[in-house]
Amino acid sequence: MASRLRIGAALLGATALLSFSALPANADVIATPDQGDQPKGEFVALKEGPRLPSHKERYIETEIIRLQIQGQKDTKVYAYCVELPTELSNGDHLREVEWGKHPNQKQFNDNAGKILWILTNSFPNLPMKKGVGGADIETKWGKQFSEKETIAATQAAIWHFSDGAELDMNDGRNSQDVKDLYTKFLEQAKDEAQPKPTLEIDPAEKAGKSGEKIGPFKVTTTASEVKLTANLPEGVTITDAAGNPLAVQKKGDKELAVQGTGEKVSEFFVNVPAGAKDGEAAFQLSAEATLQVGRLFVAKDKDSVGDDKVAQSLIVAQPSNAKVEKEGKANWKLEVKPSEPTTPSSSTPPSSATPSSPTPTTSTTPANPAPGGGEDLASTGASILWPLVGGLVLVGAGVGALFVVRRKKAGA
Repeated sequence: MASRLRIGAALLGATALLSFSALPANADVIATPDQGDQPKGEFVALKEGPRLPSHKERYIETEIIRLQIQGQKDTKVYAYCVELPTELSNGDHLREVEWGKHPNQKQFNDNAGKILWILTNSFPNLPMKKGVGGADIETKWGKQFSEKETIAATQAAIWHFSDGAELDMNDGRNSQDVKDLYTKFLEQAKDEAQPKPTLEIDPAEKAGKSGEKIGPFKVTTTASEVKLTANLPEGVTITDAAGNPLAVQKKGDKELAVQGTGEKVSEFFVNVPAGAKDGEAAFQLSAEATLQVGRLFVAKDKDSVGDDKVAQSLIVAQPSNAKVEKEGKANWKLEVKPSEPTTPSSSTPPSSATPSSPTPTTSTTPANPAPGGGEDLASTGASILWPLVGGLVLVGAGVGALFVVRRKKAGA
């Protein structure tokens, strides 16, 4: 069984979908550098520092780096560098991550909000001129700054916050306009909140037991709609928190999605019927979402970078639409209760060889002494003493009678 979940602007519902196709592997947003025709800035001279020691080149070219989203030929993303002095190669593979996964976490995380402010207020997020409502570089910062100077000042200011680099104000190779705009960025930068991911599910996998709702699986996205396709065993359903199956979107469905500033958040559960055997349900979420300014790209893994085994970390400079997919899983086990010990029925004979009729209880109370003395005899409930005495009396009476008869005959 399969179902498709749609997360709308304010509703979480689902439309039926009969599909038994295998789900693709978990897919992050993966980008590769496309360093062809991309916007260039002026070279900048930086001071010697911890990230740029004296033996490293400190007169560096600046540019806006173009990225190609893997599997999406027409999707281009523009970014700035946030990791000195690491090299970048066209064969590197980078993935979208949260800020906390930057290789230089302490330096970057302490200042990531200020870097986002610079990106939001600079080129290419703002056009050089004629922006909507005056949102452009010329109106915000002045007509004197060229595109090359703006790129150079922006990159130098970002390196200041991401790597502790300093633009060398005494180096004549840095133009005055670059120095002026760089100074403005550093003076005015404020902390901004981390942008939301294109699509995220938390947790990606969860375990439970038969007879319960497994979840919640929380979905965060910048998309207006998310489609969820699930391969479900018989009887297993996708539900909301109240256990209502999410099968068909209807008017008046409970509002689950939370619409904030350009984000949608929702949750769902995998409801497993009682008695279901051990199993799992795999589901895939897919969406066309906005890759927001300030999203971070870092090396995917050690095997996806070039021969130098490193890849420069980049930060998105201009919003872009991207197709994204995430895979999740719920698994469960049937809880087997231990069986209770059985009690033998009344018709079942006892296992021992003891007779079923009760054995008379033997009293341990001493009996009256037998005539002639000697050993004590145990009483069995009827004494043999009185029949014995009676017999002796009768025998004695007979002997006496015989004696009397003989005397009479002798006297005659």
